[in-house]
Parts: sequence; structure tokens; C-alpha cells
Amino acid sequence: MRPRLPLLGLSLLALVGCPHAPTTPVTPPASPPEPPERAALKGPVATLSVKSEELLRAQDELVWKHWIEGTPADLATTYAGSDAWLTPEAVAQVARLRALTPEGPDQLALTHLHAFLAGEWMARQVSELSDGVASLEQSLTFQVAGTDRAYRNLESLLASERSALRRREIYQGATPAVRKVAALVVQRSAKTGELLAQLGLEPAGWTTELREATPEHLGALAAALLAQTQEPWTSTLAGLAQRELQLPPDKIGRQDLPRLVRLPPLEAGFPKEEIVNRARAALRPMQLDPAALKTVTFDATSGMRKNPRGLVLGVVVPTDVRISLKPVGGARDQRSALHEFGHGVHDAFTEEKRFELAKLGNRTTAEVWAALLEGLTTDPAWLAQAGLAPDAARGWIQAVAVQHLFVVRRAAGKVLYNLERSRPGADDVAVYRSMMKQTYGMPVTADDEARAPLDVEETLASADYLRAWLLAEQLRAQLVSRYGASWWQSVEAGNWLRQMVAPGNLLTADGLASRMGEKEIRPEPFVARITAMLAGGAPPGIAPDAGVRPDAGVPEPAAPPVDAGAPGGSTGKPDGGPGGGSF
Repeated sequence: MRPRLPLLGLSLLALVGCPHAPTTPVTPPASPPEPPERAALKGPVATLSVKSEELLRAQDELVWKHWIEGTPADLATTYAGSDAWLTPEAVAQVARLRALTPEGPDQLALTHLHAFLAGEWMARQVSELSDGVASLEQSLTFQVAGTDRAYRNLESLLASERSALRRREIYQGATPAVRKVAALVVQRSAKTGELLAQLGLEPAGWTTELREATPEHLGALAAALLAQTQEPWTSTLAGLAQRELQLPPDKIGRQDLPRLVRLPPLEAGFPKEEIVNRARAALRPMQLDPAALKTVTFDATSGMRKNPRGLVLGVVVPTDVRISLKPVGGARDQRSALHEFGHGVHDAFTEEKRFELAKLGNRTTAEVWAALLEGLTTDPAWLAQAGLAPDAARGWIQAVAVQHLFVVRRAAGKVLYNLERSRPGADDVAVYRSMMKQTYGMPVTADDEARAPLDVEETLASADYLRAWLLAEQLRAQLVSRYGASWWQSVEAGNWLRQMVAPGNLLTADGLASRMGEKEIRPEPFVARITAMLAGGAPPGIAPDAGVRPDAGVPEPAAPPVDAGAPGGSTGKPDGGPGGGSF
């Protein structure tokens, strides 16, 4: 016997559909009236959003012309008239509207706008100190054996110097220059703390807002990464010290690391003419080549005045994205090109057009895509497809694994150092000595301690890169599981990846982890892959210095936005990321 309820439902539907049956209009429930204060704030805050977008667009245009043509970029001119709207009162208005807005995309958009305005206002107040730091870093020199050396080249000098004694002399000789830079950095840090108080922002809350994660959560992730990679790092370091430097591990110091973790000058298989074509060919089967879109301006020319570093600018995301590359050839250049194409995928394929959710916000998810594509250069199948011989591929993969492990551990160490030093009563020097001994796997000297201020990050900026690198490996593992080892050749993989990138910065790093099917960001997939990359044996001896370019030290992430609490605002202007400052 059939249940009576469905029949009753059908009879009701028939009755509703009868033209002679009386009908009663259904009135949707009325929305509760908007609080008057919230309604009053919407107009002023919308104006602040428009002015912020105009400011960033003007800056991006100047940066692009400077990058491509060498035209001087005076970003200070873009702030003309901003004193009238880039104010603590404006920051407070956005904060108040956010407090009155229910949780959801609108509230997140206001959080991104608040972080931008607060970061930009603080950056303006300390611009003189920031300019002083930048000027010192570019102009300072130090002497080694009567020869002047440029402080800005310290890392590459250490990487290219074969003599352990000379490396120590260079490192120690640079310490007075380090102290000069550090003195200004300390002043800027103190001033930033005062400004934060003026805005009524509490440091831990400000860090949580910028990183979109609590300091405690970030610290736990960093600690787990260091613990799980401690043995692979120390054993690798011992082997490298013996083979590359002919020194026992207890006789090496931080000055030796740039040489130990530098990448070999692998040129064969990566001619200059193929760098761009190979990067685009990797993305074409997935239909994720940003350079193929009409909304993307792609410049791979080699003008004399063009900046050699890669750059991606989401001038108006996603409708005006610009990518600049200046290929020089070699495996490192291929890696850099894929990194930039990853940023291009993030900006060009998002479906989010709202300024605050497309351009503003935390940069972790953008770095995930860069790290994912950069990682193709350590995939044996991809390298074989590129024509690299197995032995050369194996040596390259192992060398990249060493460097990558070092850079990720350094980011984790910075997060933990800055967390510990912020605790009441903490001894900064003692904390630095303890954390960096664990991070680098070697004792910390007085010259190392002099560099502590250069590793200060009040808002844990290195956590963005740490989480991005871990999350990229989780994403890669998902792709391999779903679409096979050669996932980049699958159109289905491309379709899935477009679903991951579509929300833009509406999706936090934790949200991206959830969207791809992961419970949380975790280090285990990264540790497993790095361990496997190292397992084939230590990297072969690095060739003599012929062919090592001046920038052959530890790489810096390619032109990420400046941390909005560093200070400097999330403006798309290049900085050194977590790789700079420590040497």
C-alpha cells in the first residue's frame, strides 16, 4: 500500500495548478532592518576601498614601467592627497563596520581592507626609517683583507668563496655593517609598536588578522616541521660538510651555509630559448596557461633596461594581470619561470572580482600555486620529459631538496624565534641562540647573534611561506593521488585546480586545505617527499665556480607583496621574503 502523503502532495500540486483555484501570495519573511550605524558607515568605507584600489593601481603601473623599461618609479608620488583619507580614523571606521557585519565574505573583505589601510598608514609613518634601511643595505661596504666588498652581495660572496677561512673572514668582516643596518631595524620596530598602539591594535590580534591564523597555531606547525626534519637536516649537513668542505660538522658555521645549499649551475637541457615555452607547455594540457588569456599581458623580452627578476602584478585581478620574465637559461631560471607562472595562475584564473577579496589579503594561497609549479623541476617524470639525463636529474633533485629543506626550516625557525622573544620577560639573545642552534644545526656565535634584529618579524611574515610550501606539497600529493604521477598532462587535473583557485583570496590557507580534502595544513607530506628526494644519496660535488652566477646563493621568493605589518602594506611591491637578512 502506498503512503498517503505523496498522494496528498500531488493533489495539493494539482490544486495549486488549477486556474480556478484561489491563490494566496506568499510573502518572503522581511529582513531585519539594518542597524543605522552600519548603514551610515557603508558609504565612507566604500570610498576608502575605491581610493585604496586607485592607489594600488597607480603603484602597479609605475612598477611595471620601471620593471620593463627601467623608468624611475617614484612611488611616493602616488600618496599625494592620501593624508586626507589614509588615517587612523579611517582604519577605525573599517574596524567598526567589520564589528557590525555578520561573519562571511563581507566581513572578510572588511578585514582585508582594514589590514591594508592599517599597514599602509604605519608604513607611511616609518617610511624614513625604511628608506634608511634600504639605502644602507645598498650602499654599505665592508673590508676583507684590505678589499672593499658590497654588503648587498654578502650572501653570493659566501656562496662562491671556496676557502673556509676566507668565508669566515667575509662573514665576520660584514658584522659591523650588519650592526648598522640592525640599529635602524630596531628603531623601526620600536616605532611600529608605538603606531600599533595608536591604532588600538593588540600585537597578537594584529598578527592573527594578517596571517589568518593564530600565533599559537603557527608556532605549533613550525615546531612540528623542525622536529620532523631535525634528523634529515643534521645528517645531510654532516655529509655536505665532509664532502664539499672537507670539514667535520662541528667545524662549520653559518657562513658556510650559502655555499653548502647553493644549487649547481645546471645549464644543459634548459636553453634560454626554451624556458618560457617549457613553462607554458607544462600548463597547456591543463588549460591553465595564463599567458594565453586576453586578460594577461605577458612580456618575455630581453631589453637592456629590463629588470632580470620575474614579476607578476595583478593590476586589476583578474582582468588585468601582467607577467614579466627575462630568460637567461639554466635549471634555476626554469624554476623561477614556473614560480612566476604559478602566481599568474592564481591571479588570472580566480573568479573573484571584488577588489578586497581578489587583490587584498594574506598571500599564502598565492605562494601555494607558485611553489606547486616550481616543484615540477624536481619531478623525475617532468625532468625526463624535458630531456634531462637520469644522473643529472638525480643530482639536481637532491641539491634542490637540500636547499628547500634549509629554506623551509629557516622560515620555521624565524616563526618560533619571534614567538618566543615576544613572551614577557624573554631574553632575546638567549632565545635567538637556542632557536637558531636548533634551526641551523650548529652553535651560534657572537657574529650570528649580531644578526638577530634582521630576523625580527613582529607579525610572523615567514609563516606565510612556511604554510604555502607545506600546503603546496599537500596539493601535489592530492594531484598525484587523483590524476597520476604526470598530473600536469591531465585536463581533468586542470579542471580540479580551477575549482581550487576560483575563490581567490576569499579562500584562506586553511580554507584551501579543506577545499582540496585535507583536514589541516600539516608537514608530513612535505617531510616524506623531501626525505625521498634525499634518499638516493647526497648531491654530487658541485662543479668549480666557473658558471656560478653572482646570485647563486640561497634563493629568495620571487617578488611577493611586502608584509602589511612588517610594515609596508600588501601592495604587490617586491621584497626579499623570508630568505633575506640572515647572512
